Amino acid sequence: MAALYALAFVGEQDAATPDAAPAAVLEVQHRADAVGDRRVFVSETELTSSGAGGDARQVNRQKFELETMAASTEGVTLRFRLLEASLTDSSAPDLERLLKAWIGVDVVISADSAGRPIAFEDWPAVRDAYAARLGSLGLTKGERDVLVAGLDTLSSEVRLSQLLSDVALLAEMQPRQPLTEGRFEQPVQSAGETSRSGVQSVSRSVDGCGLLLTRSLSAEGPGSAGAADSMKRDTRATLYVTDGWVSEVSRTTTMRVGHERSDEVVRIVRDPPPPCPAA
Repeated sequence: MAALYALAFVGEQDAATPDAAPAAVLEVQHRADAVGDRRVFVSETELTSSGAGGDARQVNRQKFELETMAASTEGVTLRFRLLEASLTDSSAPDLERLLKAWIGVDVVISADSAGRPIAFEDWPAVRDAYAARLGSLGLTKGERDVLVAGLDTLSSEVRLSQLLSDVALLAEMQPRQPLTEGRFEQPVQSAGETSRSGVQSVSRSVDGCGLLLTRSLSAEGPGSAGAADSMKRDTRATLYVTDGWVSEVSRTTTMRVGHERSDEVVRIVRDPPPPCPAA
């Protein structure tokens, strides 16, 4: 299954082959990021799984703020702050308290021009602030020490992916280079026994203030239980072209590994929705 994930990430970066004549090139950002820009997003992630171990379901809701602290042509410095959070997990009911401990903790990161997290500016400060919040929520020093030590054993990349997965999804769907209008297909490609294909579509929104960007990806490889391992992912975003940031994005992912299945649905929206001067 690792091969399917690898192909998924490659597929989202590769250029696709157009199935029609070249069309209009659409701008994705009318003004550059500026220090002091603030955007609030609300996200909901639902993850369900089924298999030999039974069924499980998790629903994660978050409201967070992103502020631009520095900006250049090479990238941006962002401050992430979790404002609200709730989590229900059928197999781990205590997880919500660990998530809520992040509320109010300022996480400053360096990011590329699309907002994709690259590195923590000061991980020790983030870690210590989180530990203090855990204490305020009633965890003992021993419990806090175990959790903090576990975070420290992770690589920076893993910590970023766990804490800022919503930010990474936003960045994935807000490219900084102009997009060609139309539908583009990526023919089936193979790596060993694993194959993948993809489709991208770009169009103007009806109100003229956004671009609609959709990407679909599927990958399949041989499984170990007589059934093929597979992944299918569909992502749809509306880009607010005034500032180049996503105003709404949804992504559905279905994974099959042998006789086990997992489904993830993510939806992120700006709160409030950005205005549309053209409307």
